[in-house]
Amino acid sequence: MDGAKKISDMAESFSGERTVILGEEKTKFFWNDAEFPDGSSVCDSGRLYKCHMGLWIKRDGEC
Repeated sequence: MDGAKKISDMAESFSGERTVILGEEKTKFFWNDAEFPDGSSVCDSGRLYKCHMGLWIKRDGEC
C-alpha cells in the first residue's frame, strides 16, 4: 500500500457497525491508483484485502 497513491476507504473487519446508504454503493475501488470492481481482492505485505460495499476489508489469514 502506497499512501501517496489513491486508495479507497478501508475497514479492519466485518465486525462493528457501519452505515451503508443503499443506492450509493461504490462500484469502483482503488488500490495504489489501480481501479478494481466490487468483489476484487488484493494482497499487500502478506495480508489479503477484499473490496465490499465501498470498503477494502482486511481478511483473516495470509495470502
